[in-house]
Amino acid sequence: KAQLFSQFSYQACAAAAPNAAGAFLQRPSMSVLAAAARGSRAAIAQRPRALPAMQIVKRGLGETTTGPPLSDFAGNAKHAVEFFTKAPISYREFKQQCLSLRIFAFVGVCSGCVLGLFLDPPKSSYWVRMSPSYCLPTIRDAFFGSRPPIFLTDKVERATDVPDVVKQLVTTRRLAGAGSDSEDDEH
Repeated sequence: KAQLFSQFSYQACAAAAPNAAGAFLQRPSMSVLAAAARGSRAAIAQRPRALPAMQIVKRGLGETTTGPPLSDFAGNAKHAVEFFTKAPISYREFKQQCLSLRIFAFVGVCSGCVLGLFLDPPKSSYWVRMSPSYCLPTIRDAFFGSRPPIFLTDKVERATDVPDVVKQLVTTRRLAGAGSDSEDDEH
C-alpha cells in the first residue's frame, strides 16, 4: 500500500509542478488505471476464501412465481373468491389473492366501459363515424354497393319553373291558371 501511495503522490506532485527545478528525479510513471487494476488484483489475492456455507446461500428476492398461472381460470377464480371469503394468513397468500383478483377486475372494468358506450353512446359525429355499429354498414356497402348519398351530387330538375312563378307573383300577385282566391270574389 505504501508503494501504491508513493506512486500516486509522485504523479500528483509532478502534475502540479512539472517545471520545478530539481524537485523530482526522472522516474517511470504508471497510469492511474494501471495502478487501480494492480491494487484490485492484490486485494483479491489477499481476501480469504469464503466458507462453504456462505457459497450455498441463496438470496430470496421475491421474484419467484407462485400460485396458478394466468391461463388457469379455475385456480385464479378460487383465489379471487378467497379474497372476499377468507382472511389471508401470510403476505404471500394475500398477494396471490390480489394477483388473482386483478385479472377479473380488469375484465370487469373493460366490460363495464364497453357496455356503457354501447348502451349510451356519445353524440359526437366522430363517434358516429368511428363506432363499432358503423363498421357493419361500411363493410356491407363495400361488398353490395352504397346507399344514396346524404348530400346532393347533381342538380335537381323539378317540374315547376321557379323563376316564372316568382315573376308572376311579383307582377300580378297571382299565378296564371290557378284558382281564384282573391278579394274581389263574392263573399
